[in-house]
Amino acid sequence: MKNTLDGFSMAVPDVDAAADLFRTVFGAELLSADGSDTLVDDHGAPARSVLLQLDPQTRLRLFAYEATAGASFDASVVDIGTAHFCFRTGDIEQAAKFLAQCPGIRILGEVMEIPEGALRHHKWVYFRFPWGAYGELQEWPETPSAEAAELFHGQVPVAASPVPTMMGIDHVGYSVRDLDAAVGLLTGCLGGRRVLGSVISTGKELMERQFETPVPALSKMAMVRIGEHTNIELFEHVVDEVRRTGDRLAAGASRMVFRSDDPAGSGAELSHRFGFAEAGAGAATGSATGSATGGTGALLTAGSGLDIEFTA
Repeated sequence: MKNTLDGFSMAVPDVDAAADLFRTVFGAELLSADGSDTLVDDHGAPARSVLLQLDPQTRLRLFAYEATAGASFDASVVDIGTAHFCFRTGDIEQAAKFLAQCPGIRILGEVMEIPEGALRHHKWVYFRFPWGAYGELQEWPETPSAEAAELFHGQVPVAASPVPTMMGIDHVGYSVRDLDAAVGLLTGCLGGRRVLGSVISTGKELMERQFETPVPALSKMAMVRIGEHTNIELFEHVVDEVRRTGDRLAAGASRMVFRSDDPAGSGAELSHRFGFAEAGAGAATGSATGSATGGTGALLTAGSGLDIEFTA
């Protein structure tokens, strides 16, 4: 079986408004859209969708589900399944200042610099999209560490984006239930390579200021490279509070989409090795279902924080 990462999805309350923001602020290109009165049957959940090209290597399909239309994001950064899309910039202060002026976008806290480790001297800051989901800006140092060099894209500023020094997607991140299991999934079945990892202890005050999540956390992190261009950041957050598991139809929910020469077989392998089950219409029979991302496919979930879709 051959599986190739094709892109990502994100659930939003209003697909037209979200697509407009990605196009006008982040310079995304509109690839296709459902008609204004058309519903697509996404594994049993009626939705409208828009497909965008975020940068030359990253496609994003936005879903506005009928069941959750108009509802804002209702999860914290430590909850299982919480995703964030991180954009690389050449000057993070300029980019953050610009985004702070965009209606509905909120910069969280302040620009931080990582003092040590494989990602030393990287600068980062999180923000919230108008519907509440997390995004991130990151600035690489002039000379990356040897450990992180494989994650470097060699990107240049995107002319289509009005955000100063915007270079496209640096990584897509997910909060997962079990870091080792998630890394095993991506490296054992989906062609990923673990590049680096770390353990970060963050106090309540900093968590509240930078993520609007007022709980202390011990966070285990791993960066996985898939193919030649895509970085996946995985976090397992250890907190005193119970971490909720996200609903795949809720605003902010995201999944990874893989093109497969055998979607049913790939789905069966994930089910057997990692305890995944098919979501939606095919769950009762285990058969492949129609996919809004094109062709016949299988959408699988395990409550692990990583939902995977295979399309033909």
